[in-house]
Amino acid sequence: MASKSSKSKKSSGTKSDAAGSLSLSAAARYYLLSFLPIPILFLASQFLRNTISSPPADYGTGSMFDLIATRYDFINRALALNLDMSWRHRLVEEVVGTEGEMFANNESGRAVKILDLATGTADVAILLGKAATRYAPMSPSSTVLGLDPSQNMISVGVKKVEQADLADIVSLKLGDARKLETLDDNSIDAATMSFGIRNVPEKETALCEIHRVLRKGASPPRESALAIMEFSEPGPDAGAMGSLARLFIRHLVPALGAMLSGYPREYMHLQKSITDFPSPPEFVALMEGLKCRIRGGDDGEEWEIDTFGSFRVKKVVDLNFGSVQIYVATPILKKYVTE
Repeated sequence: MASKSSKSKKSSGTKSDAAGSLSLSAAARYYLLSFLPIPILFLASQFLRNTISSPPADYGTGSMFDLIATRYDFINRALALNLDMSWRHRLVEEVVGTEGEMFANNESGRAVKILDLATGTADVAILLGKAATRYAPMSPSSTVLGLDPSQNMISVGVKKVEQADLADIVSLKLGDARKLETLDDNSIDAATMSFGIRNVPEKETALCEIHRVLRKGASPPRESALAIMEFSEPGPDAGAMGSLARLFIRHLVPALGAMLSGYPREYMHLQKSITDFPSPPEFVALMEGLKCRIRGGDDGEEWEIDTFGSFRVKKVVDLNFGSVQIYVATPILKKYVTE
């Protein structure tokens, strides 16, 4: 009897070991298959680099985005592993405040005016519009204006705004961040720009135009704000996950984007524009080193000779292992130092 019991236990143990072995084997195959696309995409990226001419630095214009507008949102979600909307929520929170402080601290009775540049298909503009609706009792009749150089992107965005029932708050128009001539000086309470500044060749010109239209002279907490969200390649100090993010940007983004959109050159530009974009310390230095011309005089038509405009960067928020940054700044005025 004891012998039979012993044999039964051995048999049971053998079956359990076999089941465990099969389970480990299945898990190994699963992980192997899940990583299989990576070398394929890496090879595809190398093929694209060798067969497609590199786009110029100023390739990211409205006409480029016209080509990919209808699939832009889908490809964005795929390339960002569905994380991009959480980044946009954080951008809006940095501007509006966790409890709508921008609306609460506004002068009583005056509508808050928000400008979203490179608005694209209006993801950020819609989030800003929802915030304006949520905190409407603090600042009624607040508005969001989204500008973008791509008509097709605007067309997609208009439909999304209507679906969100925000057409009375959010308006979208064709516009270039370098030429905001339709907006008055000191007329905007907050400006946002997500993943757009790297596509502007004349970054200083765009930043000075934003500086011009933002309200200046108010003291905290009523000062106006600029929040720019942009990609960058993680540096060597970003650790293992930063290295993976850098690999993803350099090799997987152009290959995946090309496959999903059918426009490989456009996504080669995306990767190139990220690689060429200044590091976070360099971009902060660019913003704080601006010398924007300031209009003055009684009629506002004369140029100040002893004053220039710049930004004070209050914080830089790192996201996604150092591959995404949010730069939060306020416009300031400085005096030229003369001896």
